[in-house]
Amino acid sequence: MLKRDKAGFTLIELMIVIVVLGIVAAIALPSFQSIIEKRRLVGAADTLFANLQFARSEAIKQNRIVQFQFNTDSWCYGVDDTPADCDCTSPATCKVSNMQRVVTSSDYKNVTLAVTGFDGTTIDFEPRQGLPSDDGEFTFTINGQSKKVNINVVGKIKVD
Repeated sequence: MLKRDKAGFTLIELMIVIVVLGIVAAIALPSFQSIIEKRRLVGAADTLFANLQFARSEAIKQNRIVQFQFNTDSWCYGVDDTPADCDCTSPATCKVSNMQRVVTSSDYKNVTLAVTGFDGTTIDFEPRQGLPSDDGEFTFTINGQSKKVNINVVGKIKVD
């Protein structure tokens, strides 16, 4: 009598493994969703912080007014070193040293933006000390979570 060694898996064993993996994935998916949303929120706030800092430093570096323009309706913002030219809904108009500087809501899916405290839709950073023309707060929100970026009259920018 010949003895045969069986190698491999049976179809039933393979199906059981696939079902178990499916159950584990279904349980883990909601927690991954909240992690992804939190990262989007943090990314939006950090990018705004970096662009405000960039606008301020460029004003000092270039020794000219640099404008930060935002639009809450379509939720976008842009930086421009030739004030009054920037309209973030037309990204090609917002440039610093001929490089486009625009961020839009499409970069951060499902994140909303609310703005408080500003008189208009632009912040001009003056060249001598980088002081902003206005102060206020930007609030990003996604599914009940929020992150705030504040700018005060002396140009201090912080993320809460």
